[in-house]
Amino acid sequence: MAMADFEVHLAPPLSAPEAWRRILDLTAHTAVIPLTTVTGDAMTAADLVDGSRFVARTAVGPIGFDDVMVVDSIVAPTTTSAGHARIRKEGKVVRGSIDLVVTPTAAGSSVRWTQQIGVRGVPAILDPLVSRVAGAAYGSTLRRLLARP
Repeated sequence: MAMADFEVHLAPPLSAPEAWRRILDLTAHTAVIPLTTVTGDAMTAADLVDGSRFVARTAVGPIGFDDVMVVDSIVAPTTTSAGHARIRKEGKVVRGSIDLVVTPTAAGSSVRWTQQIGVRGVPAILDPLVSRVAGAAYGSTLRRLLARP
């Protein structure tokens, strides 16, 4: 399966632990991502551990797909140290990985979301388009998550 790469950088005026909490509030993902419902045993940043599994189901009526994800590693940030998470996508339609790094800064925090994404049936020649579209969509989603209380 072809893989496209993209990176999103944000500098929210939130502490690193608060930015982390908002980004990894999986219930909030359901609220901000159109046509998508996230389910899993661990739904908050505080509950996610190595091996946690969750599913983002995107559908219109009966037609849709499951984006199955597994937390490979996770260490939350503190007010003085960076946090990082590696999440593997292992669904039948969407594959790849996410690396999230949240670092404290003098103005709040720095968020770096790096992703490798492959979509079944999409040829490698379209990777640049997939990178642009996915980067814009994930950037918008991250901004909405960070803006939520």
